[in-house]
Amino acid sequence: MSTPNPPDLAGSVIAGLIAKEIDSTRADASSLQARGLAVISSAGTLVTLLFGLSALSTQAKNFVLPATVKPPLFAAAGLLVIAAILGIATNAPRITDKVNLNKLGPLLEDQWYSSPAVAAQQEVARTQLAVAQRSRVLTVTLARFLLASIIVEIVGVACVVWAVVALIVSG
Repeated sequence: MSTPNPPDLAGSVIAGLIAKEIDSTRADASSLQARGLAVISSAGTLVTLLFGLSALSTQAKNFVLPATVKPPLFAAAGLLVIAAILGIATNAPRITDKVNLNKLGPLLEDQWYSSPAVAAQQEVARTQLAVAQRSRVLTVTLARFLLASIIVEIVGVACVVWAVVALIVSG
């Protein structure tokens, strides 16, 4: 009975799937990081506008910011800063989506280096799977930071709307 050629083995299919998962996870993480940057930009813009409103209100003669407007403005400023910080967290350096180079060193030993390619393919697939698993955990964490930043930003914007409505109602 003959041994199948390496391309006919399931290992190459499995290794291809794992490699695709690594690429997919990295693409997801990049997308999450880009959206985190968008939250940072929009939250920063809104905080800048709030500071501008505060500067105008303190410089205008005979203008007193009504007491009903101050709490939502303070809340909005704080929430938008928190949203920006959470957005920054989505862009934290990724240290877990790389191959642990220490695990590759033993592959240079004679037992691996001179063994059939199938054994090396299996070891490489194991290493790639570990990378994919760590990357997936990190991507889920990034997604949670992004979701939290979006929710906090929405609440901050709602506070801005509340402040504007309070300002209009107070005349």
